[in-house]
Amino acid sequence: MIVTPELLSIKRSEWECHTDTPDTVIALVNTGFLEILNTTHSPVWAQKRIYDFFSDNGYDKYGFNDSECNQCATNVINKYYNSSINRWAFLELCK
Repeated sequence: MIVTPELLSIKRSEWECHTDTPDTVIALVNTGFLEILNTTHSPVWAQKRIYDFFSDNGYDKYGFNDSECNQCATNVINKYYNSSINRWAFLELCK
């Protein structure tokens, strides 16, 4: 896994998405996630945005809204922002 402002590279095995997820989908998810990270200043907002990104773009059909992918996204967010949010931090925004 590579997480920098210039490059986000997360492999299928790290995402733990469905094994038949096309490489192009993983590349699109990584590109979209990097854009979210680079344009959001809060780890909690980044988490909400990536979860919405998964759903809004149909990536949930590849397992991207399953607990494993949500945990992977949260781990990446924590690494990028040097934070320590949990998988459910975005729920604070829904109150």
